[in-house]
Amino acid sequence: MLEVKDPFEVIVAIQNLLRKPGEVVELRILNTKKGTVSGYFDNMEALADAARLYDGDVEGVYSTLNPVKRDLLARAHNRVEEWAKHTTSDADIERRRWIMIDFDPIRASGISSSDAEHETVIVLARKVKKMLRKAGWADPFLCDSGNGVHLLYPIDMPNDDYSRDLIKQLLGTLDWHYSDDKVCIDTSVYNAARICKVYGTQSCKGDDTDERPHRFSGLLEQPESVGVVSIEQIKAIIEKLQQPNTEAPKKEKNVDATTIDLEAWVNQYELGIAVKGRWQNKADKYVLKTCPWNEEHTNRSAYILQFDNGAIAAGCHHNSCQGKGWRELRSLYEPLSAENASENQVDEKVNQAQLLIRLGEDSEYFRNEIGEAYAKVPSGDHYECLKVKSKRHRLLLTKKFYEATGKAPSDDAMKQALSIMEMKATFEGDEYALERRVASVDNVYYYDLVNENRQVVKVMPNRCEIISDAPTVFVRTNNMKAQVNPIFPGDLKLLLNHVNIRNDDDQILFLVYTVSCFIPSIPHPVLVLSGEKGASKSTTMRMIRSIVDPAACDILSMPNSKQDLAIVLSNNYMPAFDNLDVLSAEKSDLLCIASTGGGVSKRTLFTDEDETIFQLLRCIVLNGINIVATRADLLDRSLIVELERIEPTERKAEKEVWNAFEHDKPAILGGALTALSKAMAIYPDVKLESLSRMADFTQFGYAIAEALGYGGERFLEAYRNNQNKANDEAVGAHPVAAAVIALMKRKGSWNSSISELLERLESVAITEKINTLVPSWPKAAHALTRRLNEVKSNLQQIGIRFDIRHGGDAKMISIVKEGGEIHGAEGTNYRLPRPRPSLKTSPEMQAMFDSE
Repeated sequence: MLEVKDPFEVIVAIQNLLRKPGEVVELRILNTKKGTVSGYFDNMEALADAARLYDGDVEGVYSTLNPVKRDLLARAHNRVEEWAKHTTSDADIERRRWIMIDFDPIRASGISSSDAEHETVIVLARKVKKMLRKAGWADPFLCDSGNGVHLLYPIDMPNDDYSRDLIKQLLGTLDWHYSDDKVCIDTSVYNAARICKVYGTQSCKGDDTDERPHRFSGLLEQPESVGVVSIEQIKAIIEKLQQPNTEAPKKEKNVDATTIDLEAWVNQYELGIAVKGRWQNKADKYVLKTCPWNEEHTNRSAYILQFDNGAIAAGCHHNSCQGKGWRELRSLYEPLSAENASENQVDEKVNQAQLLIRLGEDSEYFRNEIGEAYAKVPSGDHYECLKVKSKRHRLLLTKKFYEATGKAPSDDAMKQALSIMEMKATFEGDEYALERRVASVDNVYYYDLVNENRQVVKVMPNRCEIISDAPTVFVRTNNMKAQVNPIFPGDLKLLLNHVNIRNDDDQILFLVYTVSCFIPSIPHPVLVLSGEKGASKSTTMRMIRSIVDPAACDILSMPNSKQDLAIVLSNNYMPAFDNLDVLSAEKSDLLCIASTGGGVSKRTLFTDEDETIFQLLRCIVLNGINIVATRADLLDRSLIVELERIEPTERKAEKEVWNAFEHDKPAILGGALTALSKAMAIYPDVKLESLSRMADFTQFGYAIAEALGYGGERFLEAYRNNQNKANDEAVGAHPVAAAVIALMKRKGSWNSSISELLERLESVAITEKINTLVPSWPKAAHALTRRLNEVKSNLQQIGIRFDIRHGGDAKMISIVKEGGEIHGAEGTNYRLPRPRPSLKTSPEMQAMFDSE
C-alpha cells in the first residue's frame, strides 16, 4: 500500500502507479485567472511541480486518465501554458487503459461534500466493487476525489467508437441499478479524453467550512495485484444487469397525461422500492424489488419512470414481460383510470410535429465549427442563418404552421420537430465556419454590408469589388445594421476631420487600427479612448463603430456579470463600452480573451451537462475619463488614444456633426478598404526584427502604415511610444509595482527573502500612501510572488529586473536597477543613486546582466 504523506510525493507516487513508463499525460487547470492552463508531461515530477503551483487556488487540478499521443508534447513539454488554446480531444488518446466509475454525492452545485455525504459515497463504491469482484473482475484502485470516489479498473482497449459505446453502456447500467437519491454514478465520463482529479491535490469547491471542508484527493485502496478487465467481462455485466431501453419509455410516457405523485402511488399499493433516484437527468426512477406482473422476477428488473413533464413509463427487462407498460401497470390497481387515457393527444402531437418537419424541408441544416445546429432558412431572394432552437426560427416555423392550419402548434410538437432538425444538422449536415461582418477565404477578405441584397465587399491585393455571392456563411444578429456602399478609392484620412485627436502618434495609430478591424482571424488591440469631459469620447466611439460594424445599439454599458459580458461579446463584432470607471479583474480577463482570441463556456440553461460555447475574437473599444484598463495583461493588449476637450467656440450641434460624418462616411469606408487592399500586397514582404505582444497587429500595422503613406517605421515608433504609455499605466495602477518602484528609487539592488521584501514593501506603501487594502495587495509571501510575476515584464521595461529562486527554507529574491535610473514612458528618466558596494547581486542575476 502507498504510504507517503508529502503532497508532492503523493502526486508523483500515484501518477507512477497509474502510468506506464514513457506515457504522456495532459495536466489541465480550468477557470484560472489566466484562462485554461494546460501542459503535457512524460515526467511525473515535473507534473507534480506544475500541479502544486495552482493547487489550493483553484477548484481542482486535473489530468487525462488515458495516455495521450506523444506528438502532443510539442504543445508544452513538461510545462504548462496559460490561456491554452488547445487541450486533448478524444482523437488525441493513444489507447484506452482505464475505466473510471465516478461516484458523486448529490448536493447543491458549487460546494464541497459534507463528511456524512463523503462517507455515503465510499460505502456505495465498495458495494459496487464487491458486486464486480463476484462477477470475476479484478480489484480496482479505489481513489478519493476529495468530494466523491473513483473506482479505476485497468483495461486494454482501442480508442474507437465500439469501446466508447461499450463503456457508456456500462456506466448507464451501473447508474440505473445503484444511483439513488443520495449518490449518483456519473454517466458522462465515458469519453477517451476524460480528465480526472490529480490525486494528491485539493478539491476546493465553495468555501472551506467545518461542515463542508476542502479535502485532499488520494488513494484509499490499492489492489494486491493489478488485473485487466476484458471486453467479455464488461459485456457480461451489461447483459446481467440491464437498464431500460432509452427509446421505449419515450413511446409510452404520453399514455397518461395527468399529474400524479408517483412515489405516493407506489407506496399506496405497496409495490416496494429497491432504489429511487434520478435517471439521465430527465426522469425520477423507481426500481422495484419485485416485478408487479411476475413475482418470480426479484432481481430489480421492474421499474417505473416519471419524466420531468409528469409523464410516466414502466416496464420489466424479462422477455416474458415485454409489452407491459404504465397503462398495464395502472390497470392492475386502477382499471378504470387506464381506460380513460386518451390516445388522441398523442396522435395529434405526432401529426403536428411531422407537419412542422415538412414545413422546414426547404431549409438547409448544418452545424458550425463547435457543433451548434443551424438552419439556412429561405427568405425572399436570399436566406437567413438561424440557430435551430433560436426564438426567430421557432417563430418562422410557427408562422408557416399557422398559415397552413390556421392554429398554433403545441409546445411538445415544436420540441419534437426541433429535435429532429437538430439531429439532421448534427449528423447529416455539413460543417461551416460562421462569420460576423468579416471573413477570410483563400487569402481574400470579405466584408458583409448586411444589406437586403446580401452584398459583401471582396478585398484582394490592390483591388476591391462589391459582390452578391460570398463563399462563406455570414450570421446576422438583430443589433446589426446595414452598411453604406463604399466609394473607392475613397480617403480614410477624412475621418480625422470628425474626431478630436491632436497627437500625431495617436492619429496614426487610430487610422491603422481602423483598417486592421477589417482583417479577420488576427488578434486586435483593445482601443482605449480617454479624455476629460467634453472630449467627444462617446461620439468618436460611435463613429469608428459606424465605419466597422454599424449597429442599432452602437455603444453599450458594461454588463454586470461575466456571463452577460460573454453574450455581448459574442453578438457584436465591435463591442463598444461607454463611460467606464473601473473594470473588475474577471471582466478584464474576459476582454483579454476576446482581444487575442479564445473560448468561453457556460452551462446551457435548464441542463446539467450541456455547454454553450462562445468563440471570441473581437475588436473592442472602451472609453472613460481616465484610462479604464488598469491591469497589466489588458494594458499589454491595448492602444491608448487621448482625446482633447473641444473648446466651446468649436462646438457644433449633434445633427450638424452627424450630417457631416454621414456625408464623408462612404469615402472613409472606401478609403479604409482600399488601404487594406494595398496593405495585403505589401504584407508578404514585411520582415520585422522584433515584435510586440500583438505580433500580427504589428506586422499588419506596418503594412497598413506604408499603404497610408505614413511609413512602417513611423508606425512602429508611434506604437512603441503607446506601449510605453500603457506600461506606465500598468505599473502605476498595480500597488505592488508602485511599491517596488518607490523602494528602488533609493537603492541600486535588493536581496532578501520574499517574506522580508513583503514587510519592507508594506512599510514603503505607508510612506508613499499606496493603498494596501485593495484585494490585489498580497497578504502572504506566496501571493507576493504571483503579484510580482504579473508585472515582471512591465518592471523590466522601466529598468527594474528581479530574480526569484529557492533558498533552503524560503524563497529568495534579488532586485536590480539597470543603469542607476528608472525609465518612464515619454523619455522621462528618474535619476537614482548608484548601488552601494555593500549590496551584492546574486550570481544568477549577475550572469543574466553580463550576458546582456
